[in-house]
Amino acid sequence: QEEQAIEALRQIRNDASEETSNPDMVLGDQQILAQYQELFMQNPDLIGWLTIDGTSIDYPVMWTPEDPEYYSHRGFDKEDSNNGLLFMDELSSVDEFGGNVIIYGHNMKNGTMFGPLMDFQDNDYLKEHSVVTFDTMYRPGTYKIFASFQSKAYDPDSEEFKYYDFINAETAYDFEEYLNNIKNLSLYYDEENAPSFGDEIITLSTCDYYTTDGRFAVLAKRIK
Repeated sequence: QEEQAIEALRQIRNDASEETSNPDMVLGDQQILAQYQELFMQNPDLIGWLTIDGTSIDYPVMWTPEDPEYYSHRGFDKEDSNNGLLFMDELSSVDEFGGNVIIYGHNMKNGTMFGPLMDFQDNDYLKEHSVVTFDTMYRPGTYKIFASFQSKAYDPDSEEFKYYDFINAETAYDFEEYLNNIKNLSLYYDEENAPSFGDEIITLSTCDYYTTDGRFAVLAKRIK
């Protein structure tokens, strides 16, 4: 039933056209893309849509910074849901160019949400499915995966590298330090496609049960 509800949202997005666009629908000072206007009217917590070509990952992304995990166990209609939805980290911003947008989702055994992300631990599979589309409400985006790694959700007082704390780098040195930490963790790292200071990145993160509080993350750089 939950997947049927998501499919209905996909259909609304796919059926939308520029002819039905409402030019008065803005988010901040940006025009909301035509394909997301009706969905945004249904639920203004919608911040974007994430798709990975060749996989079943094709979902709305929600954002509730005042209650970051609100959609971890709720559907688009805000009713209880075991699957939840994909949701953006409270400190991430789709308005800041050059930053890191972190998106979380459950590792569902039924193959929904970020369950298929575990297939990306196979480097050959990753290379064959390396294109990610992340549209914000007002800007389409295409990304190329450059890294994947396993990590943990560390104690806040731990000095271990916490990939989920990185949102933006103030200097090129800080960014290089971040990249070096990613490289040291990586199961896969594409040096040729690695980002530079100022590039836009998305981090897709889910639970990984290889260890207590384990995490698996895939990183991609915006290419257009």
